[in-house]
Amino acid sequence: MPRLFQFVAAAAISGVAFSASAPAHAGNNITLCGGSPGGLWSLLGAGIDAAVRKVDPESNVTYQTSSGGFANIVQVNQGKCDLAIVHVGEVAIAARGEAPFREPTGGVAAVALLYNWAPMQWVTDKSFAQENGIESISDLAALEGEYNLVVNRRGILPSILAEKSLEASGITFEAIEGKGGSVQFQGSSTASEIMQNGRADTWVNATFVGSGSINSIASKRDLTLLSVSDDVIAAMQDAYGSTAVTIPAGAYEWLDRDIKTFGAQAALIAAEGADPEIVGLVAKAIYENVGEIQGVHKAMGAFNADLGASITLIDYHPAAMAAIKAAGS
Repeated sequence: MPRLFQFVAAAAISGVAFSASAPAHAGNNITLCGGSPGGLWSLLGAGIDAAVRKVDPESNVTYQTSSGGFANIVQVNQGKCDLAIVHVGEVAIAARGEAPFREPTGGVAAVALLYNWAPMQWVTDKSFAQENGIESISDLAALEGEYNLVVNRRGILPSILAEKSLEASGITFEAIEGKGGSVQFQGSSTASEIMQNGRADTWVNATFVGSGSINSIASKRDLTLLSVSDDVIAAMQDAYGSTAVTIPAGAYEWLDRDIKTFGAQAALIAAEGADPEIVGLVAKAIYENVGEIQGVHKAMGAFNADLGASITLIDYHPAAMAAIKAAGS
């Protein structure tokens, strides 16, 4: 897929040399826009702060709560944050000017990919799936009866991915409702309760394998996961920077087959015109101190420098690229 951003400032800025060898912006409070307090993104903020302090003890990273990646793209462009965590799919949506954006919005560059293993999990009541012959979300297009679906909150990436992948599979939210079913937009905690109480047939969300919310549902109901077809996975990769994921049989004690799906990727970004000294300091800290990122949560154990350097949908900031090369990634 063609890159969404062609960041040519590296060649255009005369006389600027990006160095990853020493902290050039010591003693600064670097602001990082993330998400809600207490979530994984706030833990990642703490890990990035710890990594920066290892490189430059006089500098620190201050985590700033936010409504999420869409808002963070705007705030980085407005200079309200030095850095931000976003989903790669949110950057793709912004670049095309799709809702919630009113016009194409670019202007951001990558610093590091943080994770790409938050698969869309179509958690479904096993009896419902068996009785209706449903193994894949594509099978839902032929379903004639009532189907009750819970997705994440309206207007955020997981609910957008749910709707768009269903559309690519031949079914719309409107069609589900037209057959007497329902589509509910709820956060993880409420969605888990709805599933536990039998008030929905499927909950879909981009979440790590082993999620406590899913395990809570499994304590009340027999479950299975629906798969996603290869062509739909490819469409989601192309449009939203998703990654193909296979959840192996046995990942949950009740899962008896491999499940193909797609996953959301989260990245650390900066504005294209961000201070190269700040970007270089943070990038150096991350790529030389991956243990600080790995240690924030067991879900981050697979993070490494090669993963951080693997974004293909967004060009890297030149200062981040210099740090990547210096780290040998």
